[in-house]
Amino acid sequence: MIYLPVDSLDVRHNFALEYYLMTEKQPSEPILMLWSTTPTVMLGKYQTAENELNRPFITAHHITAVRRLSGGGTIYNDQGGCQFTLITPNDNNAIDFSSGLSLIMQALNRIGIKAQMDSRNDLIVDGRKVSGSAQYLTAGYRLHHGSLLFHANMDWMAQALKIDPVKQKAKHIQSVHQRTVNLIEQQPTWTAATFKQQLKQALITITHAKTGRLTPAEEAHLQQIATDQFNESAVWAANSRHFDHVHKTYLTGIGVVCVAFNLNKQNRFTALKITGDFFSNIDLQHFEHALIGQTYQEATVAPIVTRELQQAPIKGLQPKQLTALLF
Repeated sequence: MIYLPVDSLDVRHNFALEYYLMTEKQPSEPILMLWSTTPTVMLGKYQTAENELNRPFITAHHITAVRRLSGGGTIYNDQGGCQFTLITPNDNNAIDFSSGLSLIMQALNRIGIKAQMDSRNDLIVDGRKVSGSAQYLTAGYRLHHGSLLFHANMDWMAQALKIDPVKQKAKHIQSVHQRTVNLIEQQPTWTAATFKQQLKQALITITHAKTGRLTPAEEAHLQQIATDQFNESAVWAANSRHFDHVHKTYLTGIGVVCVAFNLNKQNRFTALKITGDFFSNIDLQHFEHALIGQTYQEATVAPIVTRELQQAPIKGLQPKQLTALLF
């Protein structure tokens, strides 16, 4: 394993670094990174900003907003916490959090923080969430990145993020504070910098990682990737299309799934959009186009849904569940 130091506090730079390593550098052994950001909200690939983010608060407090290339839910972090990234050569195109979460959990336990894995992609301490994870895949590689809250501004988090009413009802969540906690409660004498350094040393000890470096030319290249792939304006790009039918649910172990669609007088799909905080590498435009023009009948739709999800699964979601949601 290679430990790659990251000094930038710009989330766009750091997401660009992940993307560069996955698609261009393509290392022959796993890469481990720890990094921090200025106050930032990170929107999941398949989410809609207006449903997840309090834009007036984010704008007023100069919080950076960015869309990840991974699925999952929206998170907030700042210099009071840190992010971890694990990039692993991988021939299996399935999303799997187990090995990455196990490593982070082991490192946290090593520094006196008794974290446990919970649900599909979280780490918890005393029943409350301290870390959320997400993944995406490219040809031959898996990227697993996630947040660790040490002394993050929980008030800003609560005001910057919205809780989806469907998830709120399903999980009996009243607020962000109810389900998340800062790790400083476990190590009250540490600063966020101390926590990050302790975690780094634990991870290097466990993995026997060697330290790597980027060249100045590589660093310069990241700026272009950040502009091309992680432009902040794209987060707020308005979707003005009105949908006549909106079906939304929360599925345990899968997340929020929402399908919105329009039908013409012949009862055929004229527009379709799928959003949510699920995990997948699915090309939703391809999926949506596969249904446009098709008759809104379960016998017609079910085989198409099955075919598309076989090619690019949504983690934990069975084709019959998505078909049932459509109807």
